Amino acid sequence: MRMSKSFTRISNWIVFYCVLLLAWIVIVVMALERFLPTNANIMKIVVEICSSSVSDLNLIGVFFMWLLMSIAMMSPTIIPTLKTYEDILESGGKKENSFWWFIAGFSIVWTIFSISMSLVQVFLGNLYLLNEQGAFVSSILSSSFLVIAGLYQLSSFKEACLSKCQTPFTFFLQNWKSGYFGSFSMGVSIGLYCLGCCWALMTLAFVGGVMNLLFMVVMTLFMVLEKIPDYGKYISKPLSLILIGTGTVLVWF
Repeated sequence: MRMSKSFTRISNWIVFYCVLLLAWIVIVVMALERFLPTNANIMKIVVEICSSSVSDLNLIGVFFMWLLMSIAMMSPTIIPTLKTYEDILESGGKKENSFWWFIAGFSIVWTIFSISMSLVQVFLGNLYLLNEQGAFVSSILSSSFLVIAGLYQLSSFKEACLSKCQTPFTFFLQNWKSGYFGSFSMGVSIGLYCLGCCWALMTLAFVGGVMNLLFMVVMTLFMVLEKIPDYGKYISKPLSLILIGTGTVLVWF
């Protein structure tokens, strides 16, 4: 029985990391599309769908881009919470709860976010406010988003959401629900806290360019580190000053 639990846990994590790795591979391939061999047909199709949607405003392609970004950028931030969740399941022997139903609840939040941002991108694109890379053509808009994101980093709402993400054991202790629906519900709850923590940083894609590899790597690193209690206090506030300072300087260019 013990071996069966361990095998299930290992299998769950293998699938999780494979999905995460696949998302990043697709993103890297898209970023390096000009170096692809001419016979890389499958990857070429993926690249064409996403890269064309940035400028052509194909809603399905835009949604796929944002969903891919959400998977690649947010999955690493949920790893400590997932490990805590599995530790509780294993130690308490709660068979009625599910690893994947919890992830499904978390994912539905970011899927809805991806839909919302897709609609925003199409709307902004139709107003000719975005360039071919999906970044603002106006430095004033870029500056505004940077300053807003920086100020949000200092807000009490951001701090409240971040504290939930930094202390997953406390979250589960206060909000535990049994059963598959309970797992899904807890996943939605932690997904909403995660959204409250990271939405402003994610919208900076309109400043750096949608599907910009450097932007994604840097923002993912910041979002992962600020959710680690020992490092978060050294990340969140300094990042806010960087964003506000950059936005203030950029407005003059």
